[in-house]
Amino acid sequence: MARARRKSRPLESLARTHPGQRGLASDAFAPLVDLLAAELKHSGDVADLRRPPRSLAQFTAWYLSTIQRLEARLSEAQRHRPMARSEVELQCRLALSAGTLEEAVQLCAQFAALLSPRAGRIGLEVDSERATFRLDSLRPRVTSASSLVDITGLFAYFQLLQWLAGRNLPLQRVRIGPVRREDVLPFLRLFQAPVLAGGEGYALDFPLEALALPVVRTPAEFPAFFTNFPCDVFGPRGRALAEQVSALLAAALRQGAALPSQAQLAGGLGLSLSTFRQRLHAAGTGYRALREEALRGAAHRALLQADASVGDISQQLGFADAATFRRAFRRWEGVTPGAWRTQRIAGGTAAGSAGGHSAGQ
Repeated sequence: MARARRKSRPLESLARTHPGQRGLASDAFAPLVDLLAAELKHSGDVADLRRPPRSLAQFTAWYLSTIQRLEARLSEAQRHRPMARSEVELQCRLALSAGTLEEAVQLCAQFAALLSPRAGRIGLEVDSERATFRLDSLRPRVTSASSLVDITGLFAYFQLLQWLAGRNLPLQRVRIGPVRREDVLPFLRLFQAPVLAGGEGYALDFPLEALALPVVRTPAEFPAFFTNFPCDVFGPRGRALAEQVSALLAAALRQGAALPSQAQLAGGLGLSLSTFRQRLHAAGTGYRALREEALRGAAHRALLQADASVGDISQQLGFADAATFRRAFRRWEGVTPGAWRTQRIAGGTAAGSAGGHSAGQ
């Protein structure tokens, strides 16, 4: 097994925080900043060491830049060209077309095989109770720096799977490669699961039933997700929960299923009902507001289909009758569904006519 040549020592300048920021940096991302900064310093890249990230937004940008710079240096030293950002995006979009997480993993594996060895090798193993996602970067040589980049790659797939399912993936164990590390705190914070360092390969262990989770995200949601992927790590927990709830409600409406209750959502996300409500409240929202927003969005989409009647839409969205739907819609938009549809269709026709006139000139 490979052994790291140096012990990761906290960089005092990076761990220090300003008053009012202490706790945010030191408790969340400072351990990972220290580890990555040590690798940059060892490689002679000290461009950002005097400007450490002081907020979550700064950390996200810094983390993405740092990983890309480490990957570029590894590419030069080992002649192992990494995936281009556009190729990563294409792989993620391909996974988005899957029906379940198992199918998403299979599609990612097939895509990686097409780019071999640059995209590494992805494997999926299952037994009676557990599934294991394996990642082999196929690097010619393992170093402390290459291990950090590969751990980020493993975390990227973890984030992708969670986002696709619209919920947290309950990890049982994470294996972070052959490099022995005395301090695994940064990775415990990253994966929020038991971490094994110095073992064989990179892998995520999770319950077998998670493979059957449906993909609930849509292409319209992808750009926001991919902007800082895979480095948007330590965001507010309540806001992340609100996004998960919104995705699950929207997926139920698209599938014509009954909207899940608060209790059903909390149970499915592994939370008590009180914790579920508290986290949404901390994010400045609640179940009722998210449910209303999901219904409003679904109503807009349905009304833009010319052949859908208001009665059909009200039934599709689970309203007692068309009158109840009309009252709800007037509360949302200030006009009836029919008036809203007429305005939208007229607006689209006018825009099309103006565009055609302008093009002709």
